[in-house]
Amino acid sequence: MSSELFEPTVLDGLARKTEAIQRKRKVGGKELLDMALFDGDQSFNGMSMQLMRRDGLDISKQALHQRHHSNMTKFVQAVFEQLIAVELPQEQTQGLEIRIKDSTRFALPEVIAETFPGTKGSGMKAGASVQFEFEIKSGKSDIKVTPANANDQGESHLDKASIQPGVLYMRDLGYTHLSYMNNINKVKAFFINKLCPKTTIYLLKDDQYQKLELSKLQGITGVFDQQVYIGADKMPVRIIIEPVSEELKARRIANTEKYNKKKGSTTSKGFKERAGFNFIVTNLVSEKYSAELIQKLYHLRWQIELVFKAWKSFLKIHTFPKGSSDRITSILYSKLIWAVLSWKICMAIGKIGQISVLKVHRLIASTKEELRAQLLGICSKWLALLEKLNLKHLSKEHRKHRLKIEEIVISI
Repeated sequence: MSSELFEPTVLDGLARKTEAIQRKRKVGGKELLDMALFDGDQSFNGMSMQLMRRDGLDISKQALHQRHHSNMTKFVQAVFEQLIAVELPQEQTQGLEIRIKDSTRFALPEVIAETFPGTKGSGMKAGASVQFEFEIKSGKSDIKVTPANANDQGESHLDKASIQPGVLYMRDLGYTHLSYMNNINKVKAFFINKLCPKTTIYLLKDDQYQKLELSKLQGITGVFDQQVYIGADKMPVRIIIEPVSEELKARRIANTEKYNKKKGSTTSKGFKERAGFNFIVTNLVSEKYSAELIQKLYHLRWQIELVFKAWKSFLKIHTFPKGSSDRITSILYSKLIWAVLSWKICMAIGKIGQISVLKVHRLIASTKEELRAQLLGICSKWLALLEKLNLKHLSKEHRKHRLKIEEIVISI
C-alpha cells in the first residue's frame, strides 16, 4: 500500500520544486501533504492543534494561513498529477476493452469563480466538473478537473485523438454527438450510447430515406432492433428502441417540465412521445451482439454513477469550507487525490463487479487514521486491518435473476 510517492524525500522534492517550501523548515513535504489530505477542511486553529498532536510541531494558525498560498496549491496539484501517473499492474485481458466515461459537477465557493466559473442559468457562480474514465476489465483510469462551464461535448472533441481501434466506448448523452460517433467508426472502434432526442432517425425503403415516425412505435411491446440512418448526413447505425413503463415515462416528462418551467420554456410534443422509449445506438453488429446483450452492456455505465455517489457520500468531494482562492484550490486537489487513491485501493482489492465501490469507500472513510499511518510510512495498521477483514464484507451483492457484471463482460 505504501507508495514511493509518499516517501518524505519525494514529497520534500515536490515541495521544493513548487516552492511550497523554500528553505529548511519545521514543516516538510510530508507534513504539508498530511495537512492537505487529512486536515484540509479544518480551521487553521484545528490544523495547528493536529500538527502539535501528531508531529509535536508548534506552528501558529497565522503561520499556517500564510503558508496556504499559490505554491501550496501547486504542490498539492503536483502530488495529484504524480499519483495519476502511478499505473496499476499490467494485466492481460481478453475480448473487447470497455471504457466508460462521465463527469460530475458541483459548486465551489464564489471566491474561486475567476478560475473555476460556474454554469450560466443554474445559479452556480463557481464550480468544478470532474471528468472520469475507467476501463472496466483492468481498472485503468483517467481523471481531470475543469471549470463547471466546460461542457461534456467540448470534452468529447478534446479527446478525439485518444480513441483507439477495437475499444468499446460508453459515454453519457452529453458526449455523444454525431461527429463523435463518426470518428469512432473511422478509427474502427465501437460505441454504445443513447441517441440525442433532437436527432432525426431515417429508415431506408426503396432507396428512399423516410423519417421514422414515433407515433408508429406506440403500442409496441418488444424491442425494435434495426439498421437506421441518423442526422443530416444519414450516418448508418444500429438502433435499439425499447418501450419504458408508463411510470418512468411520466417521471421523465414531469422532470423536464419542471426544468423547462424554470427556463421559461415549454415541453414539446415530440419530447413527450420520445419519453416513452429508450433509444440506444451502436455500431456493434447484431450477428455477434444481441439486442439483449447491448442493453446489458449499456447498463454497465451505471457503475460510474456509483463511483460519483461514493465520492460525494464518503469523500465529501463537493463540500468546501470558507477560505481564499488558493486554499479552496488546494482542498479541491486534495479531494481529487482521495478520489484517485480510493479508486486504486478498490482495484487492488478486486475488480468491478466483484467488489462494491460504495463499501470500499465506506471502509476508507471509517479507517482514515489507520490509512494515514500506512500512506505516510508510520506503521502498517491499515494493511493489517485489511488482512483481518473478511473480504466478503466488501463484495458486491447480486440480485436474483440478474447476470453478474463479470458474466456480461466475459460474454464479449
